[in-house]
Amino acid sequence: MSDDWDFYPLLVDGQPASIYVDLGLAKTAPVTTQPHMGHVRVFMRQPREDGLSSSEEFDVLIGLEDALVGRLASSGATTYCGRNTSGGNRDFYFYSGDAAAFLASAREAMAGHPEYEFETGTRLDPEWKSYFQFLYPSADSMQRIMNRRVTDALAKHGDALSDPRLIDHLAYLPNARAAAALQDLLVGQGFTVHEPEVSSGSVVLRFERADRPDAIDDVVIPIARRIKELGGTYDGWGCEVVS
Repeated sequence: MSDDWDFYPLLVDGQPASIYVDLGLAKTAPVTTQPHMGHVRVFMRQPREDGLSSSEEFDVLIGLEDALVGRLASSGATTYCGRNTSGGNRDFYFYSGDAAAFLASAREAMAGHPEYEFETGTRLDPEWKSYFQFLYPSADSMQRIMNRRVTDALAKHGDALSDPRLIDHLAYLPNARAAAALQDLLVGQGFTVHEPEVSSGSVVLRFERADRPDAIDDVVIPIARRIKELGGTYDGWGCEVVS
């Protein structure tokens, strides 16, 4: 496991869901010695009406998760990569080198929580598709995670997130034509665009506009999509704290 974990909301089979995932694993996965995806599905006892977890059950579920991870992943032979909560269930996902040992350890861990019904199973997944194609966030969800990290940092400094202020953005484009196309889009949306700079083979574009941090998803996500279409990378935003 890495230290880079985060969560994001989505729909799974048309139902509200929340995924908590180890983002840092993407740098090293798949682990060739752990080709078996193992899961443990726990049937929650007090889910909310929408199928997500309730505050009343929060502490117990965290304790159950700690027991599973401690029993299954402490040796390093199995990697815990995330969980999905939806439909009244909490599903924990692991990758292991020994399917039979995973199943036995999962049952042993759950024996400490006899009040919970559960299911467990494994399947061969050497490419870690369950991690990359299900647990790992889409580009839009990842951008929302990055946006939330910035707004959380602002809030810790007492920021009034609903107050508009000048927000700076940075993008890297593959060539001058792509930079010009993005600049046309941004100017049409009221952004001030600085003179492009060339750095390490990329065209760097800095732009700014007054916006509300608590509404930044609606601003950034369409722009980040367009930058990706142009073959570039959106490198984030920043602003001063407004108390």
